[in-house]
Amino acid sequence: MTSLPTDVALVHAFVNTLDLREFRRHGERLQPHDTLDSPTALRDWLRDHDLIENRQVTKAHLAQALRLRTAFRNGTKQTPGEATHLDLTLTVTVDPDSGVALSPAGAGVEAALTKLLLTAADLTARGRWTRLKMCPADDCHWIFYDQSRPGRARWCSPDRCGNRTKTRAYRERRT
Repeated sequence: MTSLPTDVALVHAFVNTLDLREFRRHGERLQPHDTLDSPTALRDWLRDHDLIENRQVTKAHLAQALRLRTAFRNGTKQTPGEATHLDLTLTVTVDPDSGVALSPAGAGVEAALTKLLLTAADLTARGRWTRLKMCPADDCHWIFYDQSRPGRARWCSPDRCGNRTKTRAYRERRT
């Protein structure tokens, strides 16, 4: 698989901070876990992705980040979802030469989350958001970027999740 475009990679990494996979891979059982399990973990993740420097991150910031992640994850399901309201502040700049530009207002965690939101909005505007999809396998739900030419991939891995699901369905039909 080829590497992801930078903007896609940022959103992809964010939505997959919640890893719900719990199947066996190479003999090892995957355990579901949430990388963003504390304000410190959120600060570290944002810092590691060059979204903030050393800033204080509160439980309220963590709750806001988790709401944003949930909204993004719901938006990648291959079935219609519900809308989510998020309170993030933007600065709008209108320039006769360059047009309209949106940017995060302020600094810190809210600005970092707003940058993630703007990145997702840009992916949507360029037709890339619909290629971020949630694997429908009950023991996976990993978010993957569909790099197939027609953009109709269903599974994060046809060899793993697709095969497991199809084999399970076959066995259920045979009994």
